Amino acid sequence: MDCPDFLSQEEKDFVESIRQRFSEELTSREAEGKAYLCFFGSVAVARILGAVEGNVDKAHEWFQTLLRTLSDPKTEALVQDVLQRVADCKSEKRDGSILPHYDTVKDFFNVQLCAPKLSPDGDAIMYMAMQDLDRDGILQHLDWEHWVTFSRACTVLHCVILDEISRESNRMARITLIVDAEGLSLEGMAHRTFSRAHRRDVIDSFQQKVAAEIVASVYVVNVPWTIANLFGLCKTFLPAKFLQKFRVLSGDSLKDTSFVTQCGGQEQVSSFFESRKGLASDNSHTHDRHQLFNMNTWPDEDELQSIAHLREKFGQQISERKQRGADWPCFFSDLALARVLRGNERYFSEASNWFQAFLKKMEKYNVDAIVKEMTQRLESGEGSRASFNMLPHADEIGKYFRCTFSAMKLTPAGDVIWFIPLGDFDRKSLAENVQWEHFVEFVRAMIVLRAIEAQKLSEGQHRMAKCIAIVDLQGSGIGTTGVPKVESFDEPNQKNVAFMREIIIDILGPVYVLNAPWVAVKAFNWFQSLVPERFSRKLVLLDGDGTADPDFLDLVGESQLKHLLATRVGLLSGEVDGDFGDTVVSAGESLSKCRDLKRGESISWATTVEAGDADSWLGVSDIISSATVIFHPELNAQEVAEDEVSLEELPILASDGEVTREYTADRDCVITLCWSNEHSRMRAKGLRYHIELQAKPSSDPK
Repeated sequence: MDCPDFLSQEEKDFVESIRQRFSEELTSREAEGKAYLCFFGSVAVARILGAVEGNVDKAHEWFQTLLRTLSDPKTEALVQDVLQRVADCKSEKRDGSILPHYDTVKDFFNVQLCAPKLSPDGDAIMYMAMQDLDRDGILQHLDWEHWVTFSRACTVLHCVILDEISRESNRMARITLIVDAEGLSLEGMAHRTFSRAHRRDVIDSFQQKVAAEIVASVYVVNVPWTIANLFGLCKTFLPAKFLQKFRVLSGDSLKDTSFVTQCGGQEQVSSFFESRKGLASDNSHTHDRHQLFNMNTWPDEDELQSIAHLREKFGQQISERKQRGADWPCFFSDLALARVLRGNERYFSEASNWFQAFLKKMEKYNVDAIVKEMTQRLESGEGSRASFNMLPHADEIGKYFRCTFSAMKLTPAGDVIWFIPLGDFDRKSLAENVQWEHFVEFVRAMIVLRAIEAQKLSEGQHRMAKCIAIVDLQGSGIGTTGVPKVESFDEPNQKNVAFMREIIIDILGPVYVLNAPWVAVKAFNWFQSLVPERFSRKLVLLDGDGTADPDFLDLVGESQLKHLLATRVGLLSGEVDGDFGDTVVSAGESLSKCRDLKRGESISWATTVEAGDADSWLGVSDIISSATVIFHPELNAQEVAEDEVSLEELPILASDGEVTREYTADRDCVITLCWSNEHSRMRAKGLRYHIELQAKPSSDPK
């Protein structure tokens, strides 16, 4: 392998180290005629060092990944095919037209991979108009494998062209990329499903593994003014290396001398804009993603037809599952498959890819055993509602993580509410005191239980029920830089997050965030005004605890929200949810305690108010005792009984001594005990409380 003079001594030394360390693999490739210059030549190898900023160890790892990627027979065949097409090309212009599947791709994607004129520095220039990338059309009408093959072939062709230009110009040539956003609405700037699939099958699995440091700069032109300004604002927070490559311009920049010169001159830049065809301007294929996100109806006829195709494609696997009784409704019913479709914006190819990966994960993680166990636990309880205590190792993990897995009352539409107070999520203590395998079992069971519950609620309501999450940041330690990191927990927990994404889809609805820092709320609200709704629809930041937001109160229920907020203990600050204690209730504040009760169980709570130093001139210290009960919803009842009651408010004076109250549940419920000092704006009150639970008598009928 030759080593051009324009390589630095450091680069030459690195190339030599690669030749020595991987001599066996390279020698074998030489003998087989597979030591492709565009990937294994000295220029291509030297690029790797620049891609990892001179870190030789990382560069060696990168080269090893390159070898593994190109050793795949399918990938090897693609590289050889592209190289043969380049060799057979009789014209000097080598563009996408010589690549595999161009004839079918060209109706959905128009791009100039390498413009006739190079930049003044000698870099290749690539022009891509976003209005000529019909992402909906590709997903709906093009064989996805054809798109992947064509896109990967583009990368191979670029590597070939850049290697040739580098040797001819005696410098390391790269690409100047021009991305033209003209004609693209703000809503159309991103396409979640296409971007996810393209990144998975082209960028992450191929491009980033074979093409090192091939892009010199990126110009994004004709960007909507708001996005251009937003990028300018965000530059403060972006890495310098990223910024060095990017320039975002709000106009076509034909009057920008620097831009025009760098991109090959006025004539060439003008020709770029004239080449636009508007392939993506036809919106007839565009799904109403907002409607899909909010859709909670039973599968319609079009979806049932796609579901039938899914069943046909995976007929053998589904049939085998049915024979052994493992075609669980939460994953294999028509409704569950409708979730797969809607979660992939009704693109059949993506829904098929997701489901195929899902089936593999089911086997890998033995999810069938989890489904069986959690189904039994849910069915052994009353109703169709799931609870934290149903999960494995709940007692052990509950010391460091508490949440209301399923609130008693559903939303008006019938969705379940999941309340997660991050002040009760002590990640550091959990990682230190709980066997990690136990937490993994807990999380996987939690995710599966969420799917089973959603299926049962959906069947009862004949609609697609979802889970509305409320994340409370009170006491979490969050600041302007976010929630404090706990490396011993956060890094291994990424596998749990991946499991959730691989097993359930379109079950989680909007996430409401309470008690976020004021700056974060204002910044988020400002950002929402600039970007399409679908960018931020999953996350809703509310001022304070949400009690001042009428829409949120209608969704959750005012009394239930107070219940949920009262479940917070403050595990991160060392608090314990005890049944007795001495405390001080600050002026204008209150103390609340929540307890679950089964039918027939009783609860009593004793209260003593301590006399204060100021009683002689401000009056006897007092606390208002009250309680609110929310009953388990009767989903299938013809006549819904009262679902909430409030016990009478009782003023308790320091002079009363110990006062005991009690309540017996005639249905499953959650009761919130409240000791309020909200009526006193001047002084705090000392309080002693003692809570006792009594199980129902054994003589009670079950």
